Amino acid sequence: TGPGGVHRLRDLDSRSRLLAAVLALALLVVPLVAAAVNHGRWIPQGDDALIELRARDVGTARTPLVGQPSTSGNYGEGGDNVAHPGPAEFFLMAPGVRILGPVTGAFLTTALVGAASLLTVAWVLFRRLGPWGGALGVALGALVAFSSGAGGLVDPLSSNAGRLPLLATAVLVWALLGGDLRLAPLAVLAWSYAAQQHLSVLPATAVLAVAGLAGAAWWVVRGDPDGLLSRRKQLTLLAGAVGVGVVVWAPVLVQQLTGDPGNLSALAGYSGDSERKDLGLRSAIDQVSHVLGFPPFIGQTNPSGWDLLERRSATLVSLTLGVVAVVLAAGAWWRRAERGLVAAVVMIGVLAVAGLVTGTNVPDSLEQSRINFFHWAFVLSFFELLVLVWLVARVAAHVSPRLTQARPIAGVVAAIVVVVAVAAAPLVIDRSNDRLPQAVATPALTELHETLRSSDVLARARGPLVVMVNGVDGFVQVGDTVGVRLIADGYDVRFPPGSRGGVHPDRLLEPCRAANVLVVSLMLSDVVEPPGRELARVDSAPDLDRAALERMVRAAEGVDVELGPTFEAALEALPGNQGQNIGLSLDFRLGQIPERLLLNRLNLDLLIANPIQSPRFDPADLEAVRDGLPPGASNLVAEQITVHLLTPEELGVWQPDLACP
Repeated sequence: TGPGGVHRLRDLDSRSRLLAAVLALALLVVPLVAAAVNHGRWIPQGDDALIELRARDVGTARTPLVGQPSTSGNYGEGGDNVAHPGPAEFFLMAPGVRILGPVTGAFLTTALVGAASLLTVAWVLFRRLGPWGGALGVALGALVAFSSGAGGLVDPLSSNAGRLPLLATAVLVWALLGGDLRLAPLAVLAWSYAAQQHLSVLPATAVLAVAGLAGAAWWVVRGDPDGLLSRRKQLTLLAGAVGVGVVVWAPVLVQQLTGDPGNLSALAGYSGDSERKDLGLRSAIDQVSHVLGFPPFIGQTNPSGWDLLERRSATLVSLTLGVVAVVLAAGAWWRRAERGLVAAVVMIGVLAVAGLVTGTNVPDSLEQSRINFFHWAFVLSFFELLVLVWLVARVAAHVSPRLTQARPIAGVVAAIVVVVAVAAAPLVIDRSNDRLPQAVATPALTELHETLRSSDVLARARGPLVVMVNGVDGFVQVGDTVGVRLIADGYDVRFPPGSRGGVHPDRLLEPCRAANVLVVSLMLSDVVEPPGRELARVDSAPDLDRAALERMVRAAEGVDVELGPTFEAALEALPGNQGQNIGLSLDFRLGQIPERLLLNRLNLDLLIANPIQSPRFDPADLEAVRDGLPPGASNLVAEQITVHLLTPEELGVWQPDLACP
């Protein structure tokens, strides 16, 4: 133990340092295994591809100053999409993407951020509590990783990237509440990275910022609890933390001063938009109740947003929150001399408030099903388990003093067992959150890219080239994916104005003003191919049973849909308004555009388990089509993908509304 009761690795004996190194190495393996599991079956698509592009822009005239665009324009008063707060991930990812390529570079960067976050959690708990605390931090951090899934540990998507940094931030704020102001610069660094990722993380990081500032101010006024830091030294540390914040937020501040509008101003306007339709406080209370109740949230196999949104009775909510509050208050009073325990109990309250603020402001839309909007839940559950294990250990030692003589090696071994189990999970368990979903199968996009790279016609085409999509793209953004791959190959590619915010402004161009236009067609249903030179054609659904699909389409076309009581009961059992939306879609569209609805995985699952009255489908056909969808994809966006090269004149004839005046 070092001065002031702080535990330091260098004060351990050689055997203990070896055990600490083994623990750290084991924890590092978890995200690396996650990367290995997904390597070879994933390439950046859609938003991930645009994140790669922005990482490639770092250090050039196109250096990003804010994050990717959000979907805020879909809510409230609408208007332009506000950008996510900052570009920290782009800056960090830039070297890896340039040196190692888009897949390895993105995976390795995200995995290392996750590993650094988990190691920070374990180290801070060791620093404050000693070896048993470090081992507990390793085990609980591994449980967070388990519930995140291997996919959640390496997905560079901005909505996903803030989870483990938020956990590290919360643990560092806990240390500040305990008076350890030496960690203030590191706390600001972790906080800044988490806060810059996504709008959904901002409410929680705002609450943590208030808690951290309050804790730091408390100990500056009262003096260092261990009597080792003078007020001048404390203020110097806090000044250093401010300096770290200024450096990390410098691009955001530059954009705020030079942008029109500044993104921070736009964020403030969006936050105050009274027209937004959010889940509200009642739902947020249910969410917090779910997390604090039984079973513990971290350690669950495959949590989703729907798990937190299940409506609970007022009685159950009151009972859950009341019991937890009584246990925590009693434990804190009993062990009030333990500054760390009291601070951890306070953190549970802080994180509950963070959950209420975040949960209240989640848009009442399909977004509510995404676990990426509920990162606070992992952190709150972490602290609840930390305090409960802490109290159980104290009670056990009080009942049986011999337990206090247990050797630290026991805790280390237990932690290693947990970490090894978590690391091995994606290798032996089939969970959807272990495999990153791909809207378009990776082999199809790889073949498409290789075909375009080898095209002599494309090589001779004058630039700039605008890439646009023909077909129903939704949020798949196949055009963005193709465009980014061609930019990486050295082509002068531009994007239509609809991509504003996702790329640097000088990459935007009206298609009619380009030298040539690349049209990526998603061939499905009634999509018609454009004129021009065909450069590529790939089968994006090689495993699809087209005969089974055709039989079902013929059975549904023009038929009056009758869902029946069995199917309607299944819809009512779905969380949120999911069932209502699916029912309306099938009622009004199955007879008109059956192919699109019958290539949706959830629709197929429901139809297999709960046959509708009309039209009647062969269960074998339903299963054959479902099993032929791309692995992990929620639906099939195209049976074939084609790419045609058009001149602006050909584009104007094909799509007159795209012709320049």
